[in-house]
Amino acid sequence: MRTSALVILLISYAVLMVVFFKLNARNNLRRREGLYEAFETTMRQHGIKSFEILKESIYIGNNFRPSELCRVLLDDSGHYFLYLHASNAQPTLTPLTEERALQAAQGDIGIQA
Repeated sequence: MRTSALVILLISYAVLMVVFFKLNARNNLRRREGLYEAFETTMRQHGIKSFEILKESIYIGNNFRPSELCRVLLDDSGHYFLYLHASNAQPTLTPLTEERALQAAQGDIGIQA
């Protein structure tokens, strides 16, 4: 009797873990899509139609830390920008010099703009 109760407990635990991981993956996808939608909105607001992403850093947050998206961009007119957005704040688009943008794009320890 005890072994059957243990088996049922283990199966229940496994089912709960699968449900938890599926819900977590869905929430992560939703957070990522929210960051990308905010980025697209910011680009439209600033009139940037085409661009190249030179460097990207993304962190999908949880209940304790917000999600963050950082990008170094080169727009179609040859201007460089640093885009920063944390899910709990307004996105910012900061112009960069070519030198600073290339330094940030080549950095190995994250965006250093």
